[in-house]
Amino acid sequence: MGLYDQLNEMQLDAVKEIGNIGAGNACTALSVLLGTMVDMDVPNIHVLDFDSTSQYLGGDSNQILGIQVDVTDDLEGMMFHIVRKPFAERIINTFYEKHLEDFSNMDEMDTSVLSEMANITSGAYANSIATLTNLFVNIGAPVQTCATIGEVLKIPFNRMVKPGDKILVIDEEFEIDDKKVCSNMLLVLEHNSLMKLFDKLGVRTS
Repeated sequence: MGLYDQLNEMQLDAVKEIGNIGAGNACTALSVLLGTMVDMDVPNIHVLDFDSTSQYLGGDSNQILGIQVDVTDDLEGMMFHIVRKPFAERIINTFYEKHLEDFSNMDEMDTSVLSEMANITSGAYANSIATLTNLFVNIGAPVQTCATIGEVLKIPFNRMVKPGDKILVIDEEFEIDDKKVCSNMLLVLEHNSLMKLFDKLGVRTS
């Protein structure tokens, strides 16, 4: 069985619940980081293949910032933040005024702010999984890639996903000081880790 492929209804519900709880905790962590009220709509959660993910996120040629955070220890995999310019600009402008023409004109301070955002929100997702499963789940340092959707998606798909496999895509729509901005989180777990997760949640069938 591939990653998130051919899952039964209970297993799909389980991974979606992890996405829901993780997104809620990420919202709280983001509020602490920014020092302001952050609300979140109920996240939409999808299980998609490569082509569907690319199309859903705006098409292969759409320029974005991908921030990779590896999942380590009891589970192995990765989280990928798909960051668009309005979201990045809103996060940066919480700390200082900056207009982003595009991601190529970011300086070291800009990338540091966005890496910290990815670090604390990824940590919130990891802590959610750990709390639900009683597993030790750690994360690596954020790694940024400014490229097209197609190029960024090749990173998790080439490293961990086989042809026909699917991944978890979480829509995050935040409201920060009455302004709505959107991002996406991709969650990919290595096959044995996914099975271990299902064992801990009591939804593994074979």
